[in-house]
Amino acid sequence: MRLTLTPIVPIAVALVLGACSDPSTVTASRGTMSRALATTRDGDRLATIEWEGSTPRLYIQNLDGSDRVRVRFDHVSDHVAGNYSPKQLPVTDESLTRITSAKWSPDGRYLAVIVAPASDALQVVLVSADGRALRTVSPNSQYLWGSVAWSPDSRRIAYMMATGPYGLAPDIFVTDLGRDAVTRVTTGASVSGYDVMRFDVSGTRLFFTEHLGWAEDGVNSLSRLASVDLATGAITRGEEVVGEPQSIARDGSWALFVRWASVTSATRELFRLPLPSQGTRPTILATGDVAGATVAENDEDAVLSSWARDGASFSVIGLTEPNDVRAKLSTNPSATWASLWRANR
Repeated sequence: MRLTLTPIVPIAVALVLGACSDPSTVTASRGTMSRALATTRDGDRLATIEWEGSTPRLYIQNLDGSDRVRVRFDHVSDHVAGNYSPKQLPVTDESLTRITSAKWSPDGRYLAVIVAPASDALQVVLVSADGRALRTVSPNSQYLWGSVAWSPDSRRIAYMMATGPYGLAPDIFVTDLGRDAVTRVTTGASVSGYDVMRFDVSGTRLFFTEHLGWAEDGVNSLSRLASVDLATGAITRGEEVVGEPQSIARDGSWALFVRWASVTSATRELFRLPLPSQGTRPTILATGDVAGATVAENDEDAVLSSWARDGASFSVIGLTEPNDVRAKLSTNPSATWASLWRANR
């Protein structure tokens, strides 16, 4: 379908230049690994978003911090119809103001990264696993919300993009990577930066959440579970959940949320809720200074992010039992996002 969207980015691009040492010479320190690090396998990879001063960086590394590579945003190609050209809106190390999220494809061959090469517009850039091949795969004149979702065959990417002026009225779009064809799949969905998406096992439906505002306790967000038929655009809405959504299982049997333990508590908890819940108590997977969790495509592990005194800390956890910490990750204190890819067993 042909998209008619309201562009929010001017042709002139504001550049953010930050002085820093050559990141290629930086070696990540090796933290103390938990006993469960033995469960990691050769080929497991971690992508992290970090800050060097005011400059965002994307790194790819092994779980122990070795084989660390900085992705350089050079020669980013773009074949999406209607996009500004690379000359008008360059995506380079110097032009990036933000890198907001990164997700591994199910086959581990690519990362889908949301970047902002201008003050108001974001776009999805596809990055090969070695960090050398990069291309834009979404409209580059609009505001994007939240993160992305991969189809199980690694051939499509879903994202939430504004359809109105000033970055408002977001809906869900999908890019077919084989043709760089962009399709709008929802109209009037109540999605936002709080929400998450996940293709189902068949790749014909997309689970997602809708942010409804705030719960009665006044501190936790209120979310509604939903799904959309990708062929018809028909939306089915389900139950409401108190908490900030983190992920939905590929088969739709559970979802992860983070919430404040109580109105007066400084403790946040990550919990797994069976779907439909039907009054079932959730499984509390982690408590403390929980910031969020990024689920690996195997639906068995997640990267838990927590607030620490000197920055964020990250660990690999299991998604079935409470406090199943499988590895303490060696990451830079300036890291704000981490995404795990598990090699096949």
